[in-house]
Amino acid sequence: MLTKAKRYKLAVVLLCSLLISGSSNHANSIGFWQVLNAKANIIQNYWLFPDYFSLHLQQLPDIALASLARNKIPAAQYRYSLKLLKNNHTDTAKLFWQKNTHTMSESKRQALAMELLAQSQWGDLKLLAKQGLLPEGDALNHLKLQTTQPYSSLPTAFMQRLGFLSLSSEVKADEQCLFNVLMMSDHRSGLYKLAKLIKQYNKRPEPSAGVFCLSQPIYVGGAINCSSAANKMAQCDWQTARLKKQLPTDFDFIVMMPKQGSANVRSGIMQLNSKAGYQVFLHELMHFNGFEDEYALPKTKQAWLCAQSGFVAPNLFLANSEATPPVGWYKSQSCQQGAVAYKPSEAWSIMQYQQLALSAQYRALWQAHINTHFTVFPRFNSFMERSITPR
Repeated sequence: MLTKAKRYKLAVVLLCSLLISGSSNHANSIGFWQVLNAKANIIQNYWLFPDYFSLHLQQLPDIALASLARNKIPAAQYRYSLKLLKNNHTDTAKLFWQKNTHTMSESKRQALAMELLAQSQWGDLKLLAKQGLLPEGDALNHLKLQTTQPYSSLPTAFMQRLGFLSLSSEVKADEQCLFNVLMMSDHRSGLYKLAKLIKQYNKRPEPSAGVFCLSQPIYVGGAINCSSAANKMAQCDWQTARLKKQLPTDFDFIVMMPKQGSANVRSGIMQLNSKAGYQVFLHELMHFNGFEDEYALPKTKQAWLCAQSGFVAPNLFLANSEATPPVGWYKSQSCQQGAVAYKPSEAWSIMQYQQLALSAQYRALWQAHINTHFTVFPRFNSFMERSITPR
């Protein structure tokens, strides 16, 4: 470590060499070197060589950069705010970058926007956009997804880079699969959740390979209104949606992912919020093929379903004076009125508790039911003509 006397001696030597050389650039680098190595006063040296310092701010240690930023030097405030954002100090960073956004170059605002995007600072991105200071580019496009802007406002190339489609994209069914499923969402986190579900499903297709083919996530912002609350059933307004007229006819089912609402299936359309887990997705997928819930059904549904008898689903048998349950079946909680309900498993299954894994027994039952009832499952087009009680 340099003592005070040694630092003074070094400064004298450097000053002499400066006078001898007469080079202004040499003087700049010497002043910068003093800050880095001789602990010279950062503020004083900055004002001696402001242009040189501004070009080399990235080389300064954090403490020196912070000192310049606190002394209201715009270039330092910008550079320091980026460092703070990278370290998740978003509130402190805003104190520095917000002061100078109107004077920043477009490239600097673009770099700032990308750091804000990396930290999911949607409020700050909205602020920049409202002020007309958010440049065209990825950050703005991600903000459009986040705020459910119309699908037509998103560039095709941007969506393709993310691995998503938009409603205007051409999507084709896979003829090798029994059922083709349109995977749709009206918001950014929904698209990413769909991509995650698709990836997990494709690792082990259920109930077997070639049954369901899931499309790439399709962005449908602006084409349908989904306004469910967290404590209510997920609900999108299909009957009046522009989306209704743009759906391809060679697909069988739809998975629509709104932001909120409990999962449900209505005649070929699954509505699943973007916080739902994979097992919930599988549970609802089984509803596409006629499986029933094994927990207590809503009273309105029990009123008509539990008045029936015999097999009403591959996993539900209703017994009364005229029908007796199959051997080896067990009482289910599905019906609390009317007939007594029976299920094939004594233990809880994925149809009774959605967090459970799909068992081998129910996988086999699912596959067998598909093999014998392929043509009877309602496709989503039937929902476009009428409303039915959700499962």
